[in-house]
Amino acid sequence: MSRSGLTRLVVVAVAGLVVALSLATVRSTGALWSDRANAASATATTGALTLVAGSGSGSPYQFPGLSGSNILTGQQIQAPLLISNGGSTPLRYRLTAAGPVLTSGPAATVVLSGAVGGTCGAGTLTGTAAFTPITTSTPAPATGVWRTLARGASETWCVRSVLQSVATGTGSSTYKVAFTFGTEQIRP
Repeated sequence: MSRSGLTRLVVVAVAGLVVALSLATVRSTGALWSDRANAASATATTGALTLVAGSGSGSPYQFPGLSGSNILTGQQIQAPLLISNGGSTPLRYRLTAAGPVLTSGPAATVVLSGAVGGTCGAGTLTGTAAFTPITTSTPAPATGVWRTLARGASETWCVRSVLQSVATGTGSSTYKVAFTFGTEQIRP
């Protein structure tokens, strides 16, 4: 065998060794370990996670205090919404979607806003904002602020709906406003 043939053979052998070591390294970097431990005894406790909005009827909750019928463009309706923790564990919750659900007539666009605490009268909403105002003609995603409720606790939101526009067509619109909430358990 000539000197150039031997050099080629050495280069090929070294390259093959590098490839083999690379593949072995990649294959062995996975988690190849496990662990176990026995416990003498343990107690697991479960609970119920229940958020009650208003009368608690249905999910999403359709808020009868904001139903739209015979409303003029620009007219506002606002009403208090009682939100309660009806479960057996503390929770946190937020509004995840809201908007009108049309029952008859052309599409209606509303502006929804809400505040926790304060008063629920005409004029500017007082209290802490419960969610970023939403302008929509159908239930849409909402950016709600996480709120906490202890077991058995409740708080009142003042929610406002302003009819912004009605799609062209004949007749008037009738709608209900639906709210969807997300909840999470808080460890006691």
